[in-house]
Amino acid sequence: MNSTLVTQIAIYVVVAALMIFRYSRPQKMTITRMWVAPIIFTGLTAFAIWGGQQTNPAPAWAVAVAVVGGLILGAPLGILRGKHTNVRATDTPGVMYLDASWVVLALWLGAFIVRRIVQAVLPVGVTSAIVGDGLIVFAISTVVVSYYEIYHKYRALEHAAGQI
Repeated sequence: MNSTLVTQIAIYVVVAALMIFRYSRPQKMTITRMWVAPIIFTGLTAFAIWGGQQTNPAPAWAVAVAVVGGLILGAPLGILRGKHTNVRATDTPGVMYLDASWVVLALWLGAFIVRRIVQAVLPVGVTSAIVGDGLIVFAISTVVVSYYEIYHKYRALEHAAGQI
């Protein structure tokens, strides 16, 4: 096993451990804090795509197809997840409880793991770029859209409670 693969596996294990700790229990959070994880995930996703382009360049159109395809396919799942996430308002305006959800962890890490497998199996080029990058954009779009739905769900609860 080469050192790059070992390093990637170690990074995935550390990130998974941190995410399991965070997402395996109900969370009390502010609206602002709710957006921290999606922003970090989006940045890491963009960095991963950029890094993939540095080591195994693909045409810009292939990356664009992957990004657009991932966004289009991930958004409906994000809407579904957001609508089914249990959100509770608190007495403090701008603060909510979110139930535990391992779906975010499974989607995002699963997409990175499958992307790595695709890159190892398929020859370097357009197909591996579209499939691999599309998978991680699919995962991050699911996460971002689900948080957007959760935000709207919370705002409706706040409005119904007269906090707005």
